[in-house]
Formats: sequence, C-alpha cells, structure tokens
Amino acid sequence: MSTKSGEAQTDNGPAELAAETTEGLGRLGIVHSPTIEHSPYQNGKQESFWGQVEGRLLAMLENCKDLTLAVLNEATLAWLELEYNREVHSEIGVPPLRRFLDGPDVGRPSPTSDELRLAFTTSQTRMQRRSDGTVSLEGRRFEIPSRYRHLDRIVVRWARWDLSHVWMADERTSKVLCRLFPLDRTRNADGVRRTLEPVADVWVADLPPPKAGVAPLLEKLIDDYRSSGLPPAYVPMAPRGDRNPDQGDAP
Repeated sequence: MSTKSGEAQTDNGPAELAAETTEGLGRLGIVHSPTIEHSPYQNGKQESFWGQVEGRLLAMLENCKDLTLAVLNEATLAWLELEYNREVHSEIGVPPLRRFLDGPDVGRPSPTSDELRLAFTTSQTRMQRRSDGTVSLEGRRFEIPSRYRHLDRIVVRWARWDLSHVWMADERTSKVLCRLFPLDRTRNADGVRRTLEPVADVWVADLPPPKAGVAPLLEKLIDDYRSSGLPPAYVPMAPRGDRNPDQGDAP
C-alpha cells in the first residue's frame, strides 16, 4: 500500500477491496485509489519497497529462531525509523525524513485504536426477529436492546474477522447507538424475561427541554407584523363585562 496525505493507493487484492477497508477509508476522509487492473507497472513503488524489506530487514532476521510477531514489529519499526527513513532516496535526492520535515505540514492527529476499529467495519441492514429481539450475523444471533424493539430494520456495523465488536448504528446519520452482544443461550433457557425499557427514551433522551413561551418562528412573525405599521386586520372584541349593551354579541 502506498499512502500520501488524504489518499491511499493499493492493488486490487480481496483484502484491499473488502467493504471494511473501503468504508473505513471513506469514514476517515481518505481517498481510496486502487491500481488499474492488468497494469502491473503501477505496482512498481510497492514492489521496490518490498525488495528492500526482503533484502535488508528479513535478511537480518533469517537466523532468528522462534520469531514472534512482537519481535518482528519492533524490528520493522527500528529499521524504518533508523535506516530506511534516514538514507538518501534516489528519486527525491534527500532522506525521506528530511523531505517530510521540510515539506508543508498536512498531517492529522492519529485516531485511537477504538476509533480505527470502529471505522474499518462494514455496514449492513438486518431484520429484527420480534420473537426474541435478535439479528443474525455470520450464523450467530446478537441481542438488540429492548428500547429498540419497535424497529424492523437494524443497521449493524462489524468486521467479518472480529465478531467480538459489533455495533448498532442510526440508519439516517450512521451514528453509533450502542454495542451489540451475542445471545446468551444459557440465560435465555431459564425462562426469565428481561425487563423492557421505555421506547420513548430512544428519541427524547438527547433532546433539550422545550423552551417556555411562543415558538421562535411565531415570535419573529409577530415582531415583523408589528413593525410593518399596518392597522390590525380585525377589531378585538372587548371583554363581555365591558361591552355596551346596545352592541349585542356582534364583534
């Protein structure tokens, strides 16, 4: 994968074109630019980089017995920071680190691990089963909180390789509403029903309390009408006790 500010270029492998990858890049504001199919020359930058990884980094680890992922990650980071980024690059004529420091700062704060885990997910719609308030994902059933029991369609976000983190999202705004957990079949078999939460809390919990008095729009209309200087379009009726008996009930 080749990256630059706001853009990521990858080949057309299944992992790079997966919904979790494409949707995650979109949520982070990164343009995904896959290479053109049947155009191997577009992979030249990636192939050149991997040639150095295999020729330098992996060559220094070939005698390391019982190589673990933690050791590989630490060795890769040390090689990148202290050798690759500090050697003169043949194309730009300066070390990559110097080019980065001398150029304009277009970086953004890195998202947290939880934000990245939530971003790289796929979003799909499921029908809620009313009998037990669950939806099915990859052959497993997940419980929907009872306060959402009135919804027929549930928008679910998850990564297919990690069913330990599943979220329910708003269909219109894509905002995450809550986390979903697998159905506990053991507790479900004891016959004790869970307490139902009020449905109204879903919609009014985050709304501010209503403002007392006339609505802002109507208040503006009244002020504009008063400032026009036009005479009132009707004659107000006097209170019944203050009326002239000869006027009767006519306005």
